[in-house]
Amino acid sequence: MQRIPVIGPEGLDHRSAARYLLALAGRQKAGVIWAIVTSGIWNTSQVFIPVAIGWAVDRGITQGDRGQLILWSLVILALGLVRAVAGTVFYRQQLLTGTASGAMTMHLVTRHITKLGASLPRVADVGNLTATCTSDVTAIGSGMRHVGRVLGSVIAVVVITVIMLMISLPLGLVVLVTVPAVVGLSGLLLRPLHRYQDEYRTQQGRLAGRAVDIASGLRVLRGIGGERRFAKAFHADSATLRVADVQVARAEANFTATDVLMPGVISVIVTYTAARFVLSEQVTIGQMVAFYAFAVFLTLPLHDIMEGANQLTRALVAAGRVTKLLNTPVPDRASRGAAPADRGEVHLVDRVSGLDVPPSTLMAVACAQSPDAEMLARRLARFEESGEVMLGDQPLSSLPISDVRARILLARNNDRFFAGTVRREIAPSETTGPDEVTEALRIAHATDIIDALPDGLDTPMTGRGRTFSGGQLQRLRLARALLAKEADFTLLVEPTNAVDAYTEHSIAANLAERHRSASHRASTVVFTVSPLLLQRAQLVAYVVDGRVVATGPHAELLSGHPEYRQLMTRDDASVVGQ
Repeated sequence: MQRIPVIGPEGLDHRSAARYLLALAGRQKAGVIWAIVTSGIWNTSQVFIPVAIGWAVDRGITQGDRGQLILWSLVILALGLVRAVAGTVFYRQQLLTGTASGAMTMHLVTRHITKLGASLPRVADVGNLTATCTSDVTAIGSGMRHVGRVLGSVIAVVVITVIMLMISLPLGLVVLVTVPAVVGLSGLLLRPLHRYQDEYRTQQGRLAGRAVDIASGLRVLRGIGGERRFAKAFHADSATLRVADVQVARAEANFTATDVLMPGVISVIVTYTAARFVLSEQVTIGQMVAFYAFAVFLTLPLHDIMEGANQLTRALVAAGRVTKLLNTPVPDRASRGAAPADRGEVHLVDRVSGLDVPPSTLMAVACAQSPDAEMLARRLARFEESGEVMLGDQPLSSLPISDVRARILLARNNDRFFAGTVRREIAPSETTGPDEVTEALRIAHATDIIDALPDGLDTPMTGRGRTFSGGQLQRLRLARALLAKEADFTLLVEPTNAVDAYTEHSIAANLAERHRSASHRASTVVFTVSPLLLQRAQLVAYVVDGRVVATGPHAELLSGHPEYRQLMTRDDASVVGQ
């Protein structure tokens, strides 16, 4: 079995779609050459069959020579066997080439997406990514499968033309003129097809993104009554895609009609001309039979050339999308400074907002505008390259990204779970002990979730944890965040907004108890407006319009800042701990 070529850190040339396809072919050069050779043998063996038939007619049937008839019949049989063997090898090789090309493309796309990290949603929407990883990868693989076939067909057409010129110069010139005309016409038809396919692919990515948005937010849509509005928008996008699909189908129909018509026209012209030459005794009957067979056989390589051109056009469109993604700049994550050595003893400071997170502290951040919480948390965790966050006396942007991720953990409600056991999803580190898992579940008030599962922590979890409710997933995410032992700062964005008041009160008490422990040196920052959490925090920062306007205990802020008290009582919520 042929192995998929290994792609090193340098990747492949993706400066343009054409360069990328050439790089794919170059990376599997031996396989592509072998496909061209076997395709050439497969096609040219068929070319010589009409020659053998003509000689069998002239030397065997016309002259009544049984030995010549048997000889050329055996030659025809041998050519058929050669064609069968070469065709089998060729088809196998072209499938391997297409599969390897698709796999290498998927590898490059996945690796680049990983490098983009948190910046990915800003440069590519989920619909286009879905289409890239499905239809684009398939189109590139299909196009690369046809490379050997197209070149082998070109070889066959050249051999046929040479043989026909050797047998009869006028008939050979007929083929020499008509074949380039057919290829030129197909090239003219490929231009609009290329344009329509590009438009269709763009609209397809947009519609895929719309479908993903609706599927992921269906519960919210039902809650706010927005199903009809989104369904109307989906139908509008679907209608636009249908129009684009019709344009592609019309262009493909014109191309396919030419693919069927033109070889047939060549067959009629060549056969008629050959018959006229027989009547004028310029060629023999056997040569006329050979020319007729040539004309009929020409439909096969010409069809392969035009079909290959169609598939390569699709591959170019797909490669354009892939190279656009691969050319997306990766955020600068180079290390420009050494990380502070005094882990657990430095402050995390955001100069833009004025937020200062001390070490070994349970801190709460109450934002008057909810979008500020998400933005501030992302900036503190360096998911936003602001350059204004300090870890100790060093800018966070100057530290290695691996060290930042290890020391600052951002946990949000849209963080994903993957398919696997519950134990592996909440405690992926092999160094995490059973007692630590039990303690994290207790603090997150999630022990009852595990107890209700048939196999406990060894129960399989489906992708995204669909078998759990929103509140259960929120508690499991909190347990997972608490098990990140290396983190000096754990940032929790609204970690209890999907649970009931009793559960929220228990989680707040457990977090406070955890931070009272002398062995706990890390800081936990909770972005919330829940009084149950705020009253348990050792320190509360009140943020208005993206800036800290007050810092202190919850009770002090309630008594000294009316705006803060109003935030706590908004939507008729009762003030707890006042």
